[in-house]
Order: sequence, then structure tokens, then C-alpha cells
Amino acid sequence: MTIRLLTLLFLFNFCTSVFSQANATTQTTINKSSTATVVQDIYIKILWLDQNGVLQLNTNYIKTLTDQQRAALGYIATDVSNECHWDGDKKADASNLKCKFLSALNLGYQCSDTHLSFLKKWFKEDTKVLERLQYCQKTESSAKIQDRFSEIKMMTSINTIKIIYSAVGEDSEKQKTWRWQEESTYTFTKNGIKQINRKNINGEYN
Repeated sequence: MTIRLLTLLFLFNFCTSVFSQANATTQTTINKSSTATVVQDIYIKILWLDQNGVLQLNTNYIKTLTDQQRAALGYIATDVSNECHWDGDKKADASNLKCKFLSALNLGYQCSDTHLSFLKKWFKEDTKVLERLQYCQKTESSAKIQDRFSEIKMMTSINTIKIIYSAVGEDSEKQKTWRWQEESTYTFTKNGIKQINRKNINGEYN
């Protein structure tokens, strides 16, 4: 009887231990999967203004961006920009306007061949974006009328990029300002990117 009892107790403890380990492994796998999903659903701040109104960039994160992410960010920067100054004397064709954000994205001068050819390559199948790129405007920071970012944040999943940015506009002659917030969504593959939605979610343009 004693031997049978000991054997039964041993088998019971062994089975309990195996079940606990299997359950722990399953729970760990579930947690890892959930964590991965949560990470994909978090907006990463790319650009913002500090308490003194000074432009700040998430430079460490920007260095890790894919070309698709750079294309999406480089596209919204065709209309709105911060800290743009002529790199040396202004050239006759105004081709040397250096903007801090675009420089961080390694896209050259604003509306330059480097900037636009990169966007045209990645948005090659998006006719609306290609049409809009024809009207890229070069606006230096001292311009009387200008728009500038106050915050940009981006979220990337397996094949989708979402960007929300806040911006402020100013007309120094009329002493007028305006603010707005925009959300845009992009789908991408290894060869291209398309804008599938763009909407104003707060405020209005000038």
C-alpha cells in the first residue's frame, strides 16, 4: 500500500508540474503576442515644440525610419515646415532652402530634386500625391505668411502608416494666426506607398 501511495503521489506531482510549465509557456506566448500588438498601436512622437517654443526632433528614432516612413513624413513636409533658411546665399533658382526636419530625414533641400524625386519614386502609383507635388512651395522661416508644425506623431503597423500632426499658421502683416490638426493614413509595400485617407480633425486652414 505504501509503495502504491508513493507512486500515485509521484505521478500526481509530476503531472501537475508539467501542466504548470505548459500553462506558463502558453501564457508567456500570449503576453508576447499582446505586447507586440500594443507596440504597433502606439504613436511615436517625431517632432514637437518644447516649453520655449524651440523645435525638437526625435533624432534617434528618425535614424531608424524605413524609406516608406520617410516618404510619408517627407510628403507632409512639402506644405508645412520649420526652421527653413537659405544654405548660404540664396541661389537664383531658390534651390538651397534648408529645413531642419527635411535634413533630419535626409531628403535634402525643400522642394529640391532630392526631395521630390524620392517622393515620386515611392508614390509613383498615387496620382493625387504626384499631382500635388507639382505645387511644392519653398517657404523660409522669415516669410510673412507661413505654416509650421507644432507636433508630429506617427504609428506604423504591418502595412499601414498613420500620421497626426498639429500646425500653426501666421500672417504677420495682418497679425493673424490659425491652427489645425490633420490625420493622414498610408498603405505601403516593399516597392511603394499610397495615401488612402486625409482629413482635418481640428481647426482649419487659412
